[in-house]
Amino acid sequence: MPWTEPEAVAFVEHHIEVWNKHDLEEILQLYTEDVELVSPFAGQVVGSDVVRGREGLREYFGTALAKNPDLQFEIVDVLRCVESVTIYMRSVGGRMVAEVLFVDDEGLISKVLAHYTCAAP
Repeated sequence: MPWTEPEAVAFVEHHIEVWNKHDLEEILQLYTEDVELVSPFAGQVVGSDVVRGREGLREYFGTALAKNPDLQFEIVDVLRCVESVTIYMRSVGGRMVAEVLFVDDEGLISKVLAHYTCAAP
């Protein structure tokens, strides 16, 4: 779906609001059953840079949230495309992250590409 600027911003604000509550079940509802997430941080947490399916996300996100109980994402910018939005944000320890979220027609995230800054925070 082509995103308008207000739609992209509203989607990202809702996404971050859900994440910042740390409710794992609510977080998982943002994603499709067959979601694929690619992240070098996932490799550090669950031993694989590619996480597949909601159950894979449950393990990854649950472990990451337990290790980072004070985790709060802060939106820096929102970028939009046709079938995706990118969130540029501050994450764990102030580290900058760009997450490209591919969203299906029902508004669920089907793929995530997480890019982490190479610079120290």
